[in-house]
Amino acid sequence: MHKNKIKSLIFLAFSIFFILELLFSNKIFAEEEKIWIDTSHWEVQNIFVSDGYWKTGENKRWIDTSYRVNQGYWSSGSYQVWVNTSYWEKSGYWSTENYNVWIKSGYNKTDTYSVWVNSGYTSYNWVNSGYWSNYSYNVWVSSGYFISEAHGYWKIVEEYGWGINRLYPVIGSAGHAQWVTYYTYRWVDTSHYETRYASRYVDTSHWESRYIDTSHWEQRQNTYWVDTSHWETRQRSVWKDTSIYIEQGHWETKSESRWVDNSYMVYQGYWQNYSTYEWVDTSYYETKKVWITSGYFADPMHGQIIAEKYPQYVFTRWHKDLNGEEASMSLKITWKIDNSQIISEADKRKINKVYIYEDVVRYNDKGIEKIILFDGSVQSAEEGSLNTDTKFEHSGTVESILHIYLYAENGEVGHISFENPINGFRSINIDYNGSDLSPDLWLGGITYKIFEF
Repeated sequence: MHKNKIKSLIFLAFSIFFILELLFSNKIFAEEEKIWIDTSHWEVQNIFVSDGYWKTGENKRWIDTSYRVNQGYWSSGSYQVWVNTSYWEKSGYWSTENYNVWIKSGYNKTDTYSVWVNSGYTSYNWVNSGYWSNYSYNVWVSSGYFISEAHGYWKIVEEYGWGINRLYPVIGSAGHAQWVTYYTYRWVDTSHYETRYASRYVDTSHWESRYIDTSHWEQRQNTYWVDTSHWETRQRSVWKDTSIYIEQGHWETKSESRWVDNSYMVYQGYWQNYSTYEWVDTSYYETKKVWITSGYFADPMHGQIIAEKYPQYVFTRWHKDLNGEEASMSLKITWKIDNSQIISEADKRKINKVYIYEDVVRYNDKGIEKIILFDGSVQSAEEGSLNTDTKFEHSGTVESILHIYLYAENGEVGHISFENPINGFRSINIDYNGSDLSPDLWLGGITYKIFEF
């Protein structure tokens, strides 16, 4: 008994662990139902309003009470009847007559005739030819040589001698002049043009063409239809009808009884007053804003969306922000698609469209106003971000929901949503005593949140 209880507890513990693992794991996803993509929107339509009323009136009508008096009598008498005894007296004879018949006939005839055929072709032959030609040409010859040229000058050589005071020898007080010889080299340019002679082969090889005439007479045949159709006169026997119709007859006297009708009508009646009812149609067309409910189901995918909203509490555009401008809401979303389960690079999901809107639930049961924050294409990628800035005309309750849809190239969709009330004068001053609710609930204090889908 105790063993069965222990086994049951162990099984229950494993079951709870497995369920928690499925619920909190970011990598394991249960098979989910398709996501409903809501494309509902307002449309301005001309709606036919059926309206009208019954109009009462008085009129007169004739009530006819006429009736017929049926009466008559039988009358006996005699009358003359024509008895027709006419008949045909048949007669005639056979006669031979001529008639014409068109006979279709003919035959194919072949004629032989000669035709001159112009033909031929051009024959090409390569002819090798040429000759040697002597010619002269000038060549610049660079040449020259260096020559040595001697130069000289007198150089004063100073020596030690006695100074004026004769106390010690001083350099420069004695000496002599010495002739110094040095040589320089100068280039003498003897470059010049020289005329030289050579021979070269001039190739005059070429193609020669010659026309070969192959024109000749050819025997040809022409087959055509010779029509010999004609009229032929033929004979046939025809019956000539000479019958005549003989008209005759006589009158016969017959007796019979017949009904003589002397019925008559008694015309009478009276005028009657009655009420009339006429429908007066006052139907008309009215331009109305109609909510069109539409959408479709799409396959879900998984990933992460980070929503960053400023300011913390969103007000309608009729309020002023810190800069004195119309109040608005800045929303930045950053997404990352979970492709960890996909091996092939081509099969990885990439977002190429984003759709963001808010259903603003207005106060005093004024319905739902759909505000589109963004609806368009983005650069196809697994990760990305988007900034929007929106101004709201009307305030909305805490039931106002902001929806974010991510569309992948393969048609799959990711969706998250959160409450985002829009504050106006009415929503701030809920009542004189304030509210027990947290401002984050009724004012919408979400500024940063990570959503898993």
